[in-house]
Amino acid sequence: MKNLLSFFLILSLIFLSGCSFDNKTGIWKEHNKKIIEKTKSKKTAEKIFKKRKIFDQEIKNEDIVILSEKKENTNWLEENLVQTNYVPHLNYQNKKNIIFKSKKIGKTSHSIETTNSEPLVFKENIFFSDLNGNIYKYSIGTRKLIWKFNFYKKRFKNIPIKINSKIILDRLVVSDNLGYFYNINTDTGKLIWAKNQGIPLTSEIKSSNEKIFLLNQDNKFYIFEKNNGKKILDFETFPVILKKNNKQTLALDSRYNLYFVTSGGQVFSLNYQDYKINWLINIADSSDEFGLFYSSPIIVKDNSVYLSSSQSTMSIDSFAGKTNWEIPFGTRIRPVISNRFIFLVSKEGFILNIDLRTGKIVWSKKLFTSKETNLKKMGEVTSLLLISDQLFFTTKNGYFFFVNYENGEIINYAKVAKGFYSRPAVADGKIYIIDKDMRVLVFN
Repeated sequence: MKNLLSFFLILSLIFLSGCSFDNKTGIWKEHNKKIIEKTKSKKTAEKIFKKRKIFDQEIKNEDIVILSEKKENTNWLEENLVQTNYVPHLNYQNKKNIIFKSKKIGKTSHSIETTNSEPLVFKENIFFSDLNGNIYKYSIGTRKLIWKFNFYKKRFKNIPIKINSKIILDRLVVSDNLGYFYNINTDTGKLIWAKNQGIPLTSEIKSSNEKIFLLNQDNKFYIFEKNNGKKILDFETFPVILKKNNKQTLALDSRYNLYFVTSGGQVFSLNYQDYKINWLINIADSSDEFGLFYSSPIIVKDNSVYLSSSQSTMSIDSFAGKTNWEIPFGTRIRPVISNRFIFLVSKEGFILNIDLRTGKIVWSKKLFTSKETNLKKMGEVTSLLLISDQLFFTTKNGYFFFVNYENGEIINYAKVAKGFYSRPAVADGKIYIIDKDMRVLVFN
């Protein structure tokens, strides 16, 4: 085992030393190269995470928890709702009834697995895809399939096709694990343009004005023109030998700064107007299995960014890249922020409420502790939201859970499907989700 790890380490050093940067456009700054090269050095890299015992104790609440006001949300146009990945306290009708279940829509010859994305909701239409590369537009109002589009046909029938998408005005921007990047008219389902980068595109899709931002599986960062897909800029960051199965995460703030996390565990802050790196920190931990780094979506809120890995959760100053606080608890599930609190849940069902300013744990609770609610029966937790004064999460085996935000006690739960293919989206006070049978489910 030691010889194997040494082999991977030597290969990693070879790859890092051979990393190059695209300077064809003449806009890639020399000092940006120096920042990356400096961070590659073990001596100068800021190592935030250290191997430690993961927090797993229950704490009773002794504080008053006041949530922010509920927000009305009419559409869900991209993964994690908005550019900042900050999903606020959302309005939900809270009747907890299923009001619509479609027939089986998606068709796939590959084994169904839970995806890391949500369906997109736009003007009472829902957009989603299956592992055969089919993209669907389904009308909730008329309960009919409007169109079905497949860019791949039978060329890749033996390969599961994982699609990321985002709606920008009347267009559906799509990237995939084959390296394709294309654009579809949301009204007609017709292809507008298509590009191929040659390497799987594995991040969320973010955009601003005329620019679209992506990362590939080798952590190469791209900026494209929105209207035609033409590449504006690309540059290499920190490649990894072993490829992971989850997405890299990106977020934008209102000051033209973009934040992204590589699969090697580096967090970048980049100004996408002048193409200058603001700061770069290394948060990878030596205990990450085979050097693979996993994280939750990165969230930008006010003057901080929030991120959780397999080992820790932290708040980082968005201006300087310095750590405000960190706790030894990790999760891949997107945190929820409300007022001065941040809520976290692990896939095993351990939930925490943390003071956003100090990192102090307000309360923590283990949810799957009884014969009726155990991990094997419920399945791993796959999502977390705050809707109508309740913490809401889904599990792999098709359960909805509603939890008291003041103490972590379960309010109620129900099995609503055999399992889920997607995470939920909330729009117009309703929950939208795709089940394992590739059916659209809507709850009020």
